[in-house]
Amino acid sequence: MTVSKDPAKKSTTATKKPVAKTAKPAKKAASARPDWAPKTWVRILIPTVLVVVWFAIAGLGGPTFGKISEVSTNDQAGFLPASTQSTEVNDWQSKFNESTNIPAAVVIESNSGAVAEGDKAQFEELGTMMESAAGVAPTVEGELPSVLGPTYSEDGAAVQFLVFFEASGEVLLEDITLFREMVKDETPAGYTSYVAGPAGLLADFVNGFGGIDGILLLVALLAVFVILLIVYRSILLPFLVLLTAIFALSGSILGIYYLALNDIIKVSGQSQGILSILVIGAATDYALLLVSRFKESLYEVQSKWAAIGRALRGSFEPIFASAATVVLALLALLFSDLNSNKALGPIAAFGIGFAFLAAVTFLPALLVIFGRGAFWPFLPKFGQKKLEVTTKDTIPGLEGVRGLWKRVGNLVARKPRTTWIVTLVVLLAAVAGLPGLKASGIPQTAFLLGDNIESVDGQEVLGKHFPAGAGSPAVIIAEESTYKDVMAATAEFDGVSSVEVQINTDATKKAV
Repeated sequence: MTVSKDPAKKSTTATKKPVAKTAKPAKKAASARPDWAPKTWVRILIPTVLVVVWFAIAGLGGPTFGKISEVSTNDQAGFLPASTQSTEVNDWQSKFNESTNIPAAVVIESNSGAVAEGDKAQFEELGTMMESAAGVAPTVEGELPSVLGPTYSEDGAAVQFLVFFEASGEVLLEDITLFREMVKDETPAGYTSYVAGPAGLLADFVNGFGGIDGILLLVALLAVFVILLIVYRSILLPFLVLLTAIFALSGSILGIYYLALNDIIKVSGQSQGILSILVIGAATDYALLLVSRFKESLYEVQSKWAAIGRALRGSFEPIFASAATVVLALLALLFSDLNSNKALGPIAAFGIGFAFLAAVTFLPALLVIFGRGAFWPFLPKFGQKKLEVTTKDTIPGLEGVRGLWKRVGNLVARKPRTTWIVTLVVLLAAVAGLPGLKASGIPQTAFLLGDNIESVDGQEVLGKHFPAGAGSPAVIIAEESTYKDVMAATAEFDGVSSVEVQINTDATKKAV
């Protein structure tokens, strides 16, 4: 019995050991994540489809760059808080008068300091000529004449006209340019003329900021190109990254155009300019992270498909987290009381979404098409780079990392409390001056920089000889039964030079 048990015991033990030994390696193999090695048809299909789709988006979105202005609104209400009285009055004005005419203040100053009596007849004729000038709105019965004046200043040194124009944008710029030439030619000798007021100022804005979106876009692309050229020392790679950013912008512009066309969102010149810079910057930022991971992986593996798989696994989550954080922050602008900020939120968030999609779809397709050639002339060769040895003490996330960033990562991991306290102190110091911020705004004329800007110079001359608000008076909406009391109370207010009321029974009935 003893002899028979021993072999059985040995036999049992012998059969168990091989099972135990083979089970552990099998478990490790199951947990390891293999590199991506798709079949040949997949390698052809995926990049082809992605590139064709994005080229189609760019082909459709590119032409909308010139059409986006058709759905843009740049009215004053778009830059005012929705809850303010000025916004409410602006809405009421459209009920009293459907006209969208823009007034221009024409001021003519005597170089000698006094308007000669003999010249007043010529100013009367000039007023008549203004009525027939290109772009001047026709006079409508029951409403203000298209040309008011001439009005002479109390000091006798200047004369003023108020002229209403019916166009806006580029057309207004052309009309004001021709109008200024006409006024200058017909003004008597010894006088200097200026066309200012809202129409003159708007025309100078269009002239000064015309094409600024294109300029900003070109400057941003040039800056990104130089940065990428310095960082990667590659000729081709910067073009691939910039192509990704431009296609992302084209896609976002295409979507925003149709959303604005269907009155789902409102687009302004301000939001359009910000969108271009934001999308270019975000797409480049996401691309930098993906390209860095791709380059590192090319040193570790021979296959470019395995490298792009590793790059996407290592960068997708941080790119998504970054994009999602920015999108949520931008959508918070929907709670802003300022209409321009409220409109900017969804537009910018839409752009960030397209930047994310382009960075994780179109750019990877381009990288696998060009492979190591994207980094020419300094190609990352397999096994060329010495990798940091990973030990049991290596902090997760720092595998293979060397140099400065490894030291920074180790510092944060080993002293997290010290790190966030120091960071918090630095941030608090950075915002210490915030209570002293004065965001009360600046005059519109301060946005136009430079010398010999006629609307700015004209506004100064106007304020010197006439009430400063003569070209753009404040508007008060009141009940008809109390308008006389409102006029009397307003006239007594400091800073008010005169109060007038326009009675239009038909308009009043329509508004009510």
